[in-house]
Amino acid sequence: MKKEPNKNFNFLLTASAFSNLADGIAGFAYPWLFSLITRDPLLISLTVLLATLPQLIFVLFAGVIADKFNRKNILIFTRILQVLLTLSFILLIYFNLDSIPKTVPIVEPEFNRKFLLITVFYIGAFIFGMLEVTRDNAAQSFLPQVVSKDELPKSNGRLFGFELVANNFLGAPIAGFLIGLSLVTPFILGTFLLLLSVFFITAIKGDFERAEKSASNQTTINLIKEGVSWLSHQILLRRLAIYTGIANFFGSMQFPIMILFGQEILGLDSVQFAFLAYGGAVGGLVGSLVAEKINKRIGESKTLLISIALFGIGGFVPFITSNPFVVAAAFGVTSFGSVLWNVQAVSIRQALIPDKLMGRVNSVYRLLALGLTPLGALFGGFIVKITENSFSREFAIRFPFLICGIFMFILFLTAPKLLSQKLIDKTKNITID
Repeated sequence: MKKEPNKNFNFLLTASAFSNLADGIAGFAYPWLFSLITRDPLLISLTVLLATLPQLIFVLFAGVIADKFNRKNILIFTRILQVLLTLSFILLIYFNLDSIPKTVPIVEPEFNRKFLLITVFYIGAFIFGMLEVTRDNAAQSFLPQVVSKDELPKSNGRLFGFELVANNFLGAPIAGFLIGLSLVTPFILGTFLLLLSVFFITAIKGDFERAEKSASNQTTINLIKEGVSWLSHQILLRRLAIYTGIANFFGSMQFPIMILFGQEILGLDSVQFAFLAYGGAVGGLVGSLVAEKINKRIGESKTLLISIALFGIGGFVPFITSNPFVVAAAFGVTSFGSVLWNVQAVSIRQALIPDKLMGRVNSVYRLLALGLTPLGALFGGFIVKITENSFSREFAIRFPFLICGIFMFILFLTAPKLLSQKLIDKTKNITID
């Protein structure tokens, strides 16, 4: 199962790079396109809600899938379904190009088939979310089958680094440029990149069939219970998941209004807004390169504490500035902190969880860590919608950044005690069955 680990990891890394580049293009193109259809922050937040809702309602089943079936095949199958779904979406947009505004509308646009387009957006967002949950859970469970436990921090750092470069450095600017050519071109390129990703996944060699045959004889509910039971006895992993979940809730409040913030407050067009993501890409890339070194120098606990502080600072800054360069720098600080946290948290998790339970425990962890994301997205859109009735629209759009900064500061104050190095060392020194 560990044959040709370096070569296999390089294939996995390349496949991840192409897939994340496709995700980066889609992650910019879909929200920008939707902002041309409607300016309502609540309607925009519903797309994020539906895209992330599977993290809440399907992630436990995704864990069972990752433990019962060949994880390599899961990665291939989910990408192929993404290709088919994207092709269908391309056809829909192509036949409605004449109706969709080409520039950012000042007021709420009205045109034929607007309801149809919004409905399809919502359905597509939910299906994409289902595929992403299944793919990501399988990918994190698959990595320990490709590299040794000692290589996990370094491998995760490289994966996170490539993800950020592909998503932000390349994906967003490419999407911004392609949107200027045609609304369908970003999705065409994304489809091609997903096919390239499938090619490199298939090149990974080894026997990755699930060795735990008894799992196939258990009911899905019992399999889920087994994963829940294992995690319930792990204090460190539970706390890491809860901290991640709270941070994601308040961070996701910003997602639905980020496009409106860039368009209305910063006054950016699609290309300029895409380059704003460079701040996040630089911060994330630097974080991926130094995460392992920082961890070795100051330890996991202090690294996690620094991560929380940086995430909070970066999340708060857009509340007080309209300078796009400062906002880009804030994105970089947030991204740097996020990568530091993820490299440590994911590596600890992968090193502690037994392979036979990897998919299910990962899914329970991700339920705690990501399950509140759709609620945060909806709450963010709702807050903006309500606040603009009593205050200016500009303050309403900025308000989620203030809320994020306040609550991340509270997490920072509690972390030294609840995520102490003593607890981390004690957990790592215990042999977990």
